Amino acid sequence: MTNRIAQASAPPRLWNRDFSRLWWSEAVSFFGSQLTLFALPIVALQNLHASTSDVAWINTAAGIGTLIFLGLLGPWTDRGRRTRFMAILSGVRAVLMTAIAISFLAGQLSLPGLVVAAAVIAGITGLYDSAFAALIPGITHRSKLTSANSWIAGIRSAGDIGAGATAGILLQLFSPFALFIADAVTYVVSAVAVASIREPKPEPPTPLSVRAYVASLGSGFRSLYRSAIMWPVNLAIAHFNLFTATIQAVYIAHALTTESLTAAEIGIAGALGGVLGLLSTLIAPRAWNWAKPALVLSFTFALPSIAALGMLLLSPGRPVLNVALLGLSLGLWASSVMVNITGTETLKQIFIPSESLGSFSAASRIMTWGVDPIGAALAGALAYFLPTGAVLAIAAVGVALSPVWILGSTAVRALPLLAKAGGN
Repeated sequence: MTNRIAQASAPPRLWNRDFSRLWWSEAVSFFGSQLTLFALPIVALQNLHASTSDVAWINTAAGIGTLIFLGLLGPWTDRGRRTRFMAILSGVRAVLMTAIAISFLAGQLSLPGLVVAAAVIAGITGLYDSAFAALIPGITHRSKLTSANSWIAGIRSAGDIGAGATAGILLQLFSPFALFIADAVTYVVSAVAVASIREPKPEPPTPLSVRAYVASLGSGFRSLYRSAIMWPVNLAIAHFNLFTATIQAVYIAHALTTESLTAAEIGIAGALGGVLGLLSTLIAPRAWNWAKPALVLSFTFALPSIAALGMLLLSPGRPVLNVALLGLSLGLWASSVMVNITGTETLKQIFIPSESLGSFSAASRIMTWGVDPIGAALAGALAYFLPTGAVLAIAAVGVALSPVWILGSTAVRALPLLAKAGGN
């Protein structure tokens, strides 16, 4: 009897079998996604002779693909087993990356083909991430959500380390074919890992007519708009993402076209930035336990503007200094985003019912990721008339203004410490 009482009163563990497998599957899946995101602009510039504006259009296509897939298929993240759905999505991504590799090897890869591939892979990844976010509360105790989200954000920063360096080295020493095949392998491993997770048995899905399916497409948006907490938070994320998409669309081209860095050096800088982002895993839970959400959110939304300005200091003839400068800029960016995501994901998991988390996450991503093609298109349009440095400066100002939505929300400003808001 004493043993049973002790077991019942024992605190819940974060690192149980299923969370451990989910964490490792995310590490592999995210590594594959980052390989793709890092490589496509460089392959376009160096192998397909694309311009800076062409690279921006690739990012625009990726954002449009995310909107289409989440908009049309988002409700499926709440139907049936999410682990099975995620495994299928990873398998499809593996097939697509293999097809791209074969196309490159055969000399048939073109810029339009790369644009379409970016759209499809980004859309599938958006669905995967929505299902992933909805799966976490089902295998993690409520009191461990902040820690779980911190560890997940941390492994994503670690993924930036490995993916950036690996992509740069593979492209420098081998060819895009080797990188695309490596990417496909990561998706296969991810599919196998996530399929082995023991997910709580979901309710049997109700029959879905065309009318009911169309109605379900808007359920996530209704939940999002009606949430006094998550609506302003998502407005701030969308504002932030709009201008960070502009930065992402041009910073690699800025480094390459100004001849400040090579592809391999950009990869090394990305690894350095990832290390700094990973170290922020140590401070993320402390930050949310020390300060109210409004303060942490405002600070982490505004700080990456400094990173964008740091990229303006890159100049030819200083490879070591340029790698350090870009690495610090990316590290500041990664650290801010990692701390921010830890809290915003926890807030979502606290205030949104588990059974609708998938559709809510899909709607949230449509809103916050849907601005990415606009930001990338803005970068492409500005790059026609302005140097890349000027585009980075404009985007930095936009990022700095993103906390206005948090500071303007009475409900967010009134939130207590995250642990108290979650009842932990």
